[in-house]
Amino acid sequence: MFKEIHFPTIDSTHLYAISHESTYRGSFVFITAGHQTTGIGRKSDPWRSNGENLLASFVFPLPEKNHPNLAQLLCYSAIKVLEKWALEPCFKWPNDILVSHKKIGGVMGEIKETSAIVSIGLNVNMEKKDLDTIDIPATSLLEELRHSVSLKTLKHDLATQFFTDLTLFQKDGFTPFFSAFAAKLAFKGKLAKAGPHQGKIEGLHTDGRLILTANQKQTFLSDNSIEIIE
Repeated sequence: MFKEIHFPTIDSTHLYAISHESTYRGSFVFITAGHQTTGIGRKSDPWRSNGENLLASFVFPLPEKNHPNLAQLLCYSAIKVLEKWALEPCFKWPNDILVSHKKIGGVMGEIKETSAIVSIGLNVNMEKKDLDTIDIPATSLLEELRHSVSLKTLKHDLATQFFTDLTLFQKDGFTPFFSAFAAKLAFKGKLAKAGPHQGKIEGLHTDGRLILTANQKQTFLSDNSIEIIE
C-alpha cells in the first residue's frame, strides 16, 4: 500500500517527487498537498487549484515494461473511483478527466532513474466562482454532487484503487484494463487536430496510443494534446 506524505503547502507535489526521487526510491509513496504555489499540468502549464482539492503524486518502483501506460492507469483508477459516486466520467486524450463534458482533473507521468512518478489534480470541493476563473470549462465534485466530499476518504479510495490496479498492471501489463479504459475515450468520431495531424478520433490502439483516421489512413499518437475541431 502507498504511504502518504502530506504537506500543507508545497510548490508542486510533482516537482517535489522528481527532486526527491532518490529519497523514496524503492518505496510506494503518495505525496499530497493542501495547496500548491506553482502547481503544473502537462507541458508545464500552470494548474489552478482554489479550495479543497486533491493534489497528489505517486512514487513507486518502475515496472519492467508498459511505462507509457502508467499515467493512463492512474486515469483509469480515478475514473473507477468517480464512478462510485454514480458519475459518468470519461477522458479526453491524453489524460484529462471529464465529467459533464467539463474538466474535473488531469494526470501526468514521468520516469526518473528507477522510479515512476504519476501525478493527479482533481477538483473536489472547488466552488463555481473559482471554476469560472479557469480558461476552459471545468467542474468539481462539489458542483456535480451538490455537496462537499471528504478529501480524506477520497485520498484513501484513490490510493487503494491505484495500488490494486498497479499490482495487476505489474503482473499482466495494461491488457486487463484496455477495453474498459478505451470505452471511456471522449469525442470518438469527432474531428481533431494534434500538431500537424488531423483526422477523426477512431479509438485507442491496444498499446494505448490514440488513432486518428483521415483519407482512410491511420495516424497513431503517443503523447500529443488534441484540439477538437467539430
